[in-house]
Amino acid sequence: MAPNYSIATNDENGTLLPSTSTDETIQKTIEFAAAAKQKQLSLSIPHPSVYRRSFDQGSQAAIIRSLRAAGVKFIRFATVDAYNTIRCKTVPLAQLSSQRRTTQASHPLSNPVSIAEICFAGLPSSADVPSAPNLSSRNVLTLQPDFSSLRILPYASKTAMVMCTAHDQQSQDLSPLCTRGLLKRVLHSAKEDLGIEFSVGAELEFLLYRENKDGVMQPVDMSTFGNTTTLNEQDDFISTLYDQLEQQDIPIELIHSESAPGQLEVVLSYSDDILQLADDVVYARETVTNVAKQHGMKAVFLPKTSMMTAGNGSHLHFSFREVGSHHCNAFSDPSQTTGISRKG
Repeated sequence: MAPNYSIATNDENGTLLPSTSTDETIQKTIEFAAAAKQKQLSLSIPHPSVYRRSFDQGSQAAIIRSLRAAGVKFIRFATVDAYNTIRCKTVPLAQLSSQRRTTQASHPLSNPVSIAEICFAGLPSSADVPSAPNLSSRNVLTLQPDFSSLRILPYASKTAMVMCTAHDQQSQDLSPLCTRGLLKRVLHSAKEDLGIEFSVGAELEFLLYRENKDGVMQPVDMSTFGNTTTLNEQDDFISTLYDQLEQQDIPIELIHSESAPGQLEVVLSYSDDILQLADDVVYARETVTNVAKQHGMKAVFLPKTSMMTAGNGSHLHFSFREVGSHHCNAFSDPSQTTGISRKG
């Protein structure tokens, strides 16, 4: 027969009870559990909010560590003004990392830089303030990054860039001058007011120039549309460009020569994520410019460089569909004699 040990136990109020046998202890444990269930006793932690971990704070820490592990030293916080100029400021990653360890700046990536609102009116290189109603060089807008757009730049491998929205420094409200915010408002209005969503593709045309022996910039060839000359002679450039776009997760559908001498077209794949496509266009143009420079050439996106040759286009192809449908053309209605819907 197994020995019946004596065990000291406590009641539900924590008072030490006299020593009891094993059987008695088991019975008292069952009774205590039943009483706790009946009273719905539960554990509690004083001031639980003190122990909450900010998801945003943790994400920012992870982003900084990941970029550092990838060899990144700098982050560019960028926005695009009304004249299609990228405005950005660079912050050393080490500075952001040190700020993260202070209670005053535990979210160093949230509002890292600011920029004068006058820049959104196309501040010229002369630094003279343009005449723009209601805009002042004294007012600044804070740039808040959209981390879905974060890319490490293959042509500047120690640097990452992220696209931002511009906000009022005091109220933190989205600025009406913010082009990224404008695109978001257009997409929201189309969806909520018109019941329309978009798929968009983009075609980027550019000319390649190289300096001749006399120091004059000339097209790299005299080819025409769909010709193999540019593709053959610029194979290394095209291969490098494709690799660097792929590293930035920018899908390429097609590359071909265009009508003007030394002209190429890069076709970005259709996308239902319009904001991401807009980011892809910005990053792709930057990549084209820098890869061309790496290969001793200059990429030109100007609409017209000569009255005798074709110019550069930046073509956008839109497909309009009913909200929630990936196949229903919002502008088509076979029941109408014209074949066009009321929305069309």
